[in-house]
Amino acid sequence: MNVSVTVAAADLMSHVLPHRIMEKPLIESFFGKPLYLTNHLLMTVVVAALMLLIFPYVASRVKTKGDGIDAYTTRGTLANFFETLCVFLREEVTRPALGHLTDRYIKYVWTTFFFVLFCNLLGMVPVGPILRFVGGNDPHLEHWGGTATGNIAITAGLALVSFFMIHAVGIRENGIRYFAHFNPGPWYMAPLLVPLEIVGSLVKPFALAVRLFANMVAGHLVLAALLGMIFTFKNYGVVVGSLIGCVAISLLELFVAFLQAYIFTFLTVLFIAAGAVHEHEEHEEGHHGEDAAGGHAPAAEH
Repeated sequence: MNVSVTVAAADLMSHVLPHRIMEKPLIESFFGKPLYLTNHLLMTVVVAALMLLIFPYVASRVKTKGDGIDAYTTRGTLANFFETLCVFLREEVTRPALGHLTDRYIKYVWTTFFFVLFCNLLGMVPVGPILRFVGGNDPHLEHWGGTATGNIAITAGLALVSFFMIHAVGIRENGIRYFAHFNPGPWYMAPLLVPLEIVGSLVKPFALAVRLFANMVAGHLVLAALLGMIFTFKNYGVVVGSLIGCVAISLLELFVAFLQAYIFTFLTVLFIAAGAVHEHEEHEEGHHGEDAAGGHAPAAEH
């Protein structure tokens, strides 16, 4: 009982912190420090492997029939589920923001959404306790598993990839003109506006990383606190109330897992569109305005 009290009540952060799976580092010197295989790093590898297994299978269940790209049927509940999510992300999330650029960058949007979603969902599976039960109560298996997106390093890595994607798309679509949006005002305002715009561009990935990290950690801490109340008060009423609360919070976490994956992806799409589409449309509107002003008047009808 004392061990349970210590685990559930006294060390609420234990199950959300990274834990080494192997004592020997994977890389002796990674940016000056040893890189260890942690449970969170392991879960990112598991998620990547699952995506490489699941999506080729789902794609194989979409078979074209007849003529035209729209003449197809999707077989199987799993394939229909993922196809529905993909169509929703393409038509309702990405296309309103990116417009004609949607099909060019939708693969990145899909990859981001499902990677974050899988990390969130796998974090709800008690992998460590299951392995410990199967492995003969080996304490070394206790911290296997976990929520990879509950690690600020993982979410910062995802946000950093989105940061480079935001600017890479802007440069690809607009060329050197993309950097003009760092000074949206007159040229003499550049000393004031450019630093503000640079800070704003750095805040975007920071917000992405912290929002996802904080939301995924918060739910697990609430669950740990509810379980800790059972061993602290040792009262049947508290036990019943805590268990009901754990079920409710778990259902809420399931919703949050989808919601946070959606929010991370949605904000990434908006940030990409802010630079890529906006600058491109302004350039096109400028050309249309010049054509309208300098073009020849239509010939009068005879």
